[in-house]
Amino acid sequence: MHRFHPMAALVALAILHSPLLAAAPADSAAAARVVAEATGGRFKALKGKQFDQNCNSTVEYEAEVTDLNGDGQPEVFTKRYSSCFGMTGVHMDLYIKGKNGKWKSQFGFPGEPMVLKTKHLGYPDIEIGGPGNCFPIWRWNGTNYDLHKKCAR
Repeated sequence: MHRFHPMAALVALAILHSPLLAAAPADSAAAARVVAEATGGRFKALKGKQFDQNCNSTVEYEAEVTDLNGDGQPEVFTKRYSSCFGMTGVHMDLYIKGKNGKWKSQFGFPGEPMVLKTKHLGYPDIEIGGPGNCFPIWRWNGTNYDLHKKCAR
């Protein structure tokens, strides 16, 4: 006999209301098309491998389609994994479609993004994790993400 577990219900509720899942396309093929469009064809699936010329090796990548500001338009996070990306081992980016309809890279450097609950001009602040104990916070200025605080703590 299965018993109802209140923590499971809270976890399920949190997942359903997560801003990272709000605008994700219903199927992975649709999400992959968004990823390919956002990255100019650099990434064609939600997960895969690609040759990185700077690393001179094949690296694994993953992409996530999300709606950071709740406007119904997708944004795309990408992460590439390799030891050639410094101590974090992750090179990340965020693509946001501008009012002109063109996708724009926001970061493009090593780090592990963490979407925060604080927002500015509709978009959440993003903390960039890495080695050490000083993690910068980036904030949306209406056009781009800019460095807001050098250290979160």
